[in-house]
Amino acid sequence: MRRTDLLQSLDTLRLVTRGEPFNLRNLVRSISPPVEQYTAYCDNDPGRPCFAQVVSRMDENQGQLTFLGAAEDADQSDTVCLLEDLIANAGKWGTYFITCDLPADSPHISAFRKAGFQTWANQSLFQLAPSARESASPQYAWRVWNANDARAMTSLYRSVVPGLVQPLEPQTRKAALGLVLYGSSGSLLGYVDLDYGPKGVWAQPVLSPDANDPQILSDLHLSIPDLFNRPVFLAARSYQPWLAGLAAQTACKLIGSQLLMVRYLVRQLKVEDRQQFAIYEGKNVEHGLPFSQMRRNLD
Repeated sequence: MRRTDLLQSLDTLRLVTRGEPFNLRNLVRSISPPVEQYTAYCDNDPGRPCFAQVVSRMDENQGQLTFLGAAEDADQSDTVCLLEDLIANAGKWGTYFITCDLPADSPHISAFRKAGFQTWANQSLFQLAPSARESASPQYAWRVWNANDARAMTSLYRSVVPGLVQPLEPQTRKAALGLVLYGSSGSLLGYVDLDYGPKGVWAQPVLSPDANDPQILSDLHLSIPDLFNRPVFLAARSYQPWLAGLAAQTACKLIGSQLLMVRYLVRQLKVEDRQQFAIYEGKNVEHGLPFSQMRRNLD
């Protein structure tokens, strides 16, 4: 991905599907009524100003940093001040957390950490290569998912995506119909969440560790509908190390790596699991409380 010394995109999906932050399409989106946005600018050092933006849809509780403009040798205290201003304003929207995709080689990692951001996963971004068997039938039959696949997808999602990550990583963004792949035994080997843009297509797989053939990814490129010669970018999260391993065995091109970071704006509290005690004949075995009273106590 192209990156200048000054401007870094912090939203990888939007970058590869819809282009640079300041192109006309993204500027028009930023003035859409359903989108809250705030841009901060810091010129404590006039020779090295820095600026950044946070956006959030009005129907969501998540904010997303879209870009950061700062020289590589910018004063990190200015960057921290800038980020804290963005955090404070996003909090006024009722935002629960702010996410960003920080390039792994960014010189501003320490500033993000000082502003309270923490890494929840690493990401490797690959560009899928068209299969050499473009005219042949794929060996692995990816197909568009439907309602009958929902239960198997949910089960695979819960087994692969760590519980602490699930609030940040939805099962699907629901931007487009994705694809599913079943094995010969009838079990779900994986599914792929898709997002289409004029610049490219985002493919984010959730694969079972049993999906260990690189041809699976080669045939994925053959199976994605409505490509119209657009490139396909595959996001491999660090909680699926086997996925990056498969991509490395194909003709996929590694585009870059990002730290997926989050800044929580609400306090995280551990809550008692409502199902941690066995229930027999309406009684809580451990505490001897009627089931209805136990529910009230836990609520």
